[in-house]
Amino acid sequence: MSESRNMLQLPPTLPQLFALLFLAAIAALLGELIAGAAPDFGFFGALILAFLGVVILIELPLPQFDFEPTIEDLPIVRGVLGGVFLVSGFGFYRKRRRR
Repeated sequence: MSESRNMLQLPPTLPQLFALLFLAAIAALLGELIAGAAPDFGFFGALILAFLGVVILIELPLPQFDFEPTIEDLPIVRGVLGGVFLVSGFGFYRKRRRR
């Protein structure tokens, strides 16, 4: 386990933005599958929520493991989990609110 460090350069480079959008798309799809419903505004809303979740969980000062896969110096597993948690949470909330 290596030291915790800020993974996202501010302002992010163009390849990092594409990597963030790619991770957010995967997280949005998985979050919708887990929740069984999309948050408000459909997949576009899920993509925005997943993007926020990815950025938030990447920016948290958590320890960085050497064996965690990265893309453009962004941790893949941590980023996707952040997006999935946020999208599925809002999806579950929307399902519950519909009743």
